[in-house]
Amino acid sequence: MRIFISAGEPSGDLRASELVRSIRRIAPSVQFYGMGGALMEASGVHLIRRIGDSSVVGIQEALMHIPDLLRDFQDVYRSALMADAAILVDYPGYHLLLASRLLNAGKRVFYYVLPQLWAWGRFRISVLRKMEGLYSILPFEPEFFSRLGVKVRYFGHPLASLYRKSIEGVERRGNPTIGLLPGSRRHEMRRLIPRMMSIKGHLEKIYPDAFFYMSLLDSSFGVPASGNMEVLKGKSLEIIKGSDIVIVASGTASLEAAILGTPAVVLYVMSEITWIFARMFARVRWASLTNLILGREVFPEFIQHIPPEKVARTVARILDEREEVLREISRLRVLLGEGNPVDRVAEDLISSL
Repeated sequence: MRIFISAGEPSGDLRASELVRSIRRIAPSVQFYGMGGALMEASGVHLIRRIGDSSVVGIQEALMHIPDLLRDFQDVYRSALMADAAILVDYPGYHLLLASRLLNAGKRVFYYVLPQLWAWGRFRISVLRKMEGLYSILPFEPEFFSRLGVKVRYFGHPLASLYRKSIEGVERRGNPTIGLLPGSRRHEMRRLIPRMMSIKGHLEKIYPDAFFYMSLLDSSFGVPASGNMEVLKGKSLEIIKGSDIVIVASGTASLEAAILGTPAVVLYVMSEITWIFARMFARVRWASLTNLILGREVFPEFIQHIPPEKVARTVARILDEREEVLREISRLRVLLGEGNPVDRVAEDLISSL
């Protein structure tokens, strides 16, 4: 059996590689090919299209890349037609169009890490209805999709495996030790690093003995060295584990912080065009996964317009309320599930095939 599997950004590359490994343990003869990154390639996927670390997120960013996306899309679509089935992972703007074309051609399509229709774009439900299997990683999604007449399977969140891992945190070198995680995408880092450095300046006034760790995947941003900050490459989990609090880009890192028992303050900045559309169409109160899953703002959020001094004061408040925050995030363990959800997705998917 030949399966086409596709991911369009680094987080999807990780989720897809985990799923490929689980499927291979059950059905070693399955052949995988598709679009993805280094992690998928390492898991044995033959890549016909390689993604970088600059995935397209946001309306303005997508408009700027339309010619490249359309050219690549035709190649990916024609290649996917040769598979017995397709598994699409996250990256909804691209993958829902690809799914529509594949479904019209009579192909079997599965979706893992579902489009966030609960946030915006419920009109896209018609494509999902035609797919053979939909696999969620968020505990509130099955009920949401059920109200729309769509069956979704939820076996837990893959990050729940962090509860079972032993992660050695960075050395606590300050009072407090504060982690700065500006994300993994270039546009995230470009927008958030200057703001985090400004917040750092205000925190130094509140905590003269503070020490900071910054996690960067790309060293080309040239963050200036200082006596009270160390920049580490690819050590986000270690920074989260060893910090008293972290300031993070909205995304996976906020949920990682909650699972590892570290309070967080969440930041996010997008292009002004994307921000305008988000305010017009978004149906959610929070941006971070931790707050969405818990149903309340446990991690304070600052979206788009970020006042550095106010963020610094909020960090100080959360440090004072640390025990209360830890009690709240302890509720996640039950919601995120037990065991290995990726293996269960793989078993269900192979059973369907």
